[in-house]
Amino acid sequence: MSRTIDEEYLELFFDELLSEKEVPYRALKALFGYLKGVFDKSIRDGLIESNPCLKIDLPLYKRRCKQAIVKMPEERTFSQSEKNRLINSLNKKRKERPDDVLPYAVELALYTGMRVGELSGLMWNDIDEVNKRIIIRHSEKLNRLTNTFYISTPKNGKTRIFPLTIEIAELLKKIKNVEKKYGYLTEFVFSNVDGRIHARVISGYMKRRTSNEGFTNPKSIHTARRTLNSELLASGAPRTMCCAMIGNTERVNEEYYTYDVSSTSEKMEIVTRINSRVTSNANGNRNDGSP
Repeated sequence: MSRTIDEEYLELFFDELLSEKEVPYRALKALFGYLKGVFDKSIRDGLIESNPCLKIDLPLYKRRCKQAIVKMPEERTFSQSEKNRLINSLNKKRKERPDDVLPYAVELALYTGMRVGELSGLMWNDIDEVNKRIIIRHSEKLNRLTNTFYISTPKNGKTRIFPLTIEIAELLKKIKNVEKKYGYLTEFVFSNVDGRIHARVISGYMKRRTSNEGFTNPKSIHTARRTLNSELLASGAPRTMCCAMIGNTERVNEEYYTYDVSSTSEKMEIVTRINSRVTSNANGNRNDGSP
């Protein structure tokens, strides 16, 4: 069968697919990459002689794909007022349920920008108090065949370091005290009566806490990642440092994690300062020697 798949066959396949379904271009590129990999393997195995994908001009199909919904920066990040509102909500929940450590997981996400799987997989021996750092080297993964969870490496397979600041250290101390008090303490930082807390539970909690009035839209753990990265860059942190702490490549960081997080008042102050120079010169305070 693989010998009968040529350029014409693939073109027909993509034509039918895009005629029957609304497919985002990003999904089409992923499918194309998968097919290309299958054909490359078939060449190595001696099943076919050439890869038909090499003759397909994929960008030509882009106009037929489902248009991606472009979200505004305020939908992709937290504003300062939203962060304040979220922290207040978490504090309220801690008073209502002092045995629940989920509010602490969301707060740690705001401080560190960790992926939700990394929060679930974080272990107490990843906390290096001597060198004041968090070693992010574990992440929860799901085996879809067996529907079971397991602990592996972070998404890119690389260990990274995040500074153990005073507020983060205090937060972790509170978590440990809660888990000791209620008998939840395990090798993992986030545990409850059922053991380690899974990533999807943390994700759901974040969505619930940000689904009410005061938030532009329900937020995800990834919202915290995008916000922290954007704020670091706006504060003047080098891009390489941001990428190292967030755990992205520079390309991914630039395309998907960097947003304008400055407030309207900050923009107003900067524009006013610039425009004041124009009005000053217009009123005769010139420095160019003109009469």
